[in-house]
Amino acid sequence: MSSEEGVTKNGANSTTNGGYQEPSALLKRLFIPPKTPSLSLSSDYTWLIYTGQPPLPSIELLSKPEEKLAGIRFDPVLLAPSRLDYCFDLKAQHLSLKSTESPEITDIPLPSESEGIRYIRFNPNPPKEYAKQQFVFTSKRKNKNLLELYVCNLIDENNNWVIHPVPALEGKRLNFVNGCAYQFTSDGKSLLCKVVPENHPLEPPSEPT
Repeated sequence: MSSEEGVTKNGANSTTNGGYQEPSALLKRLFIPPKTPSLSLSSDYTWLIYTGQPPLPSIELLSKPEEKLAGIRFDPVLLAPSRLDYCFDLKAQHLSLKSTESPEITDIPLPSESEGIRYIRFNPNPPKEYAKQQFVFTSKRKNKNLLELYVCNLIDENNNWVIHPVPALEGKRLNFVNGCAYQFTSDGKSLLCKVVPENHPLEPPSEPT
């Protein structure tokens, strides 16, 4: 068997056994560099939140069905933009003009069932009795067409952040078709949310009604 024939057979076997082939780690570093992190700044300019983003959209994301309405492309099940990637990394950095040391960056673990997060919004007036800082974000549930809202609180001086879901929105669907589905009121005591009616079907109709 010639070397050329061997290469051809090996290539065929590799394709048959492995299916879609990923480029090597070296090629990924050269041609698929990481995206610049997305940044969110607290209203008092003392905290910066970093979220890491995938360098390219996945094939699964690009192959999902989408609806088009008045120039908007959206996922009819999630009710969110159809080509929206979810961030996989969450970090917090305290900003201070008084300190000469490099600011410490704190890793914030995502919820255990999270596939990724989006739509970070800081509370302009966090409840000081139990949170020094507070922000909310949306989490995509793993292997499910479900977006959940979480609250993240800074609870002490040691940069400990605690994440928990919003009980009032349990079992409810949020509508992100026209942008973020929630916003804090100016006093920080309430969160206004765009909620889908309970009788709204999970799947879009086969034809317009």
